[in-house]
Amino acid sequence: MFEIEQVRGYFDERASQWDAVCSHDRYKLAAVVTLARVTPGARVLDIACGTGVLFDELLSRNPASVLGVDLSPNMIAQAQQKHRDPRLQTLAADLFDVEETGFDTAIIYSAYPHFPDKQRLAQKVRAMLAPGGRFLIAHSEGRQTINGRHGGSASLISTPLRPAREEAAAWEPFFQIDMIADTPDLYFISGTADK
Repeated sequence: MFEIEQVRGYFDERASQWDAVCSHDRYKLAAVVTLARVTPGARVLDIACGTGVLFDELLSRNPASVLGVDLSPNMIAQAQQKHRDPRLQTLAADLFDVEETGFDTAIIYSAYPHFPDKQRLAQKVRAMLAPGGRFLIAHSEGRQTINGRHGGSASLISTPLRPAREEAAAWEPFFQIDMIADTPDLYFISGTADK
């Protein structure tokens, strides 16, 4: 297991160069947000939002609000510099310290391996969602690519992605899982909270 301070330090150190190093296909971002079923008027939680790579696409769906939470203050600072919208709020915090609830959608995009306790994460996300709310874990690359990228220094702050059906087991006590994909180009798990 890794410590929260290790994760924060890793991303704080890289925040100023993150967008130059990590690029995202805008069509894949649109697909991710579509999978999350973000609807007009929704309250959206972007977990481990980093520099706000999903913000433009989320805001294009006309939600009531988007809360981006990230452990790294430097990543949040980058997100704040890039994005200004009255519907958008950002918070540099450990997700487990955030008490806000009633979200319609919670998305973890390209960050799931950095949460060591998957069942605790699933329980926290469930507590933050409104009844019937949807969660989505998504990577716009396949599991083997993600696991390969998390070798080296990133292995100190991440756990390997397991097959999506295995990962979904941590979420099943809290959600009705209704979508899973584990292909060379896409990885996601999604479901809804009981009403």
